[in-house]
Amino acid sequence: MKGELSGERLLQVAAHLFRQRGYLATNVREIARAANMKSGSIYYHYPSKEALLEAVMNRAILALTQAVQTALGALSEKTPFRERLRVAVDAHLKAIHEYGDFVIASRQSLEMLPEKERKEHLKLRRQYAEIWRDLLQQGQASGAVRAGLDIVPVQMFIFGALNWTSEWLDPKRRTYERTAELLTEFALQGLSG
Repeated sequence: MKGELSGERLLQVAAHLFRQRGYLATNVREIARAANMKSGSIYYHYPSKEALLEAVMNRAILALTQAVQTALGALSEKTPFRERLRVAVDAHLKAIHEYGDFVIASRQSLEMLPEKERKEHLKLRRQYAEIWRDLLQQGQASGAVRAGLDIVPVQMFIFGALNWTSEWLDPKRRTYERTAELLTEFALQGLSG
């Protein structure tokens, strides 16, 4: 149990430092010091700094995947597309803010992963993107999303908008639910009334 707790603390500290200082500017001694560990203790949990980065990045994408899958899975198959989209947006927003250090460190550090680990991580990202692609294709099938619309750029636009909220959204001033409603409305209606 203690090892699990210290491993979790280590991951959180590493994510925070990678986000704040950048992966390259953060060394193992700094991570250990911030986690109240000895430098050598890190290697009990992760064999290298690269392995620690991979764990941070995978935590981010797996948290997003789990959040959106769980939220969508709780809905009836008869739930209208607009509500399905709003629920997915809301789940993504909440996960981004719950795992903010992980998500931002991941976004900033992809190219730092060794090639093999980067390819594996990109598979996880593609699996997550597939959830959204399926959702948007369901929207097309229902007529809620314009037929013939290229889904991939729309999906990237939605991801960009949602991911950027990590920099500006203060849930004390605007709730996740309200933000999800606003972004869903914008995605479906655009700027025209």
